[in-house]
Amino acid sequence: MVWVGYSLVSAFCLATTDALCKKRLGELRQPADLYLVAWARLLYPTPLLALALLVAPIPSLDAIFWRTIAIMVPLELCALVFYMKALQASPLSLTLPFLSLTPVFLLGTSVLLLGEAPSWVGLTGVVCVAAGAFLLHVRSWTDSAWQPFRSIWRELGSRYMIAAALIYSITSSLGKLAILHSSPVFFSVLYYCILSIAFFPIALAAAGPAGLRKIWRRDFLAIGAFDAVSILSHVLAIVQTNVAYMIAVKRTSMLFGMGYGVWWFGERYAAERLAGMLVMLVGVALTVAG
Repeated sequence: MVWVGYSLVSAFCLATTDALCKKRLGELRQPADLYLVAWARLLYPTPLLALALLVAPIPSLDAIFWRTIAIMVPLELCALVFYMKALQASPLSLTLPFLSLTPVFLLGTSVLLLGEAPSWVGLTGVVCVAAGAFLLHVRSWTDSAWQPFRSIWRELGSRYMIAAALIYSITSSLGKLAILHSSPVFFSVLYYCILSIAFFPIALAAAGPAGLRKIWRRDFLAIGAFDAVSILSHVLAIVQTNVAYMIAVKRTSMLFGMGYGVWWFGERYAAERLAGMLVMLVGVALTVAG
């Protein structure tokens, strides 16, 4: 069960990265600066992750690995933009819960791409995680059953995050395939190098050469450090278990994120979302048991 520990470390570091990004996004004045924060999230972890190559061997790479990377990169960049727009547009407690849909989507994509079929216990856990996210949007028990769905259309950030969750369900499965044809550490380093290079022209087009100089900021270093730990923990966990199970446990980042939302950003309605948190924790327990 070592993968559970790695998944929880990844979840906590991811939530911390999200909170730091949201804080920075709230301080920006130009719309194009969103792309700078997104690029910083890719660029700054790269040298920190590269240190891992000092102790990790470089594997032989086949055509399947490179084809998988070619498919993943544009999808990952689209998901990142949606993710950052969600963080900027809405409170953490109204956007991060929709990441729980990733393991639900993974029930289909992991079967199609990897041939991984979850057990009934694991399946129940994944469904509970998604149900908990639904309850997080019920402010009172007198609300209409359709109220959480209406909140999707009221919150632009929720819609962006659902789009990101759907894309991540594809890239998570493809990522495991790429890891199986390389190695966890090597994949994480190379993939982030490719992503940071691929996102450069997007950031340049959005911010311009002058605006691009803003990338060299101290607060971006903290974002990169936490994101680097989250990435390494993610890949070390995902090779040890069913990808849907690992992603379900990692989505406890939503609970950490809600904590940051209340503590750091003064977000409301935390008490009303307690039922959703408990259901999610039950789902995580069932996922681990599966």
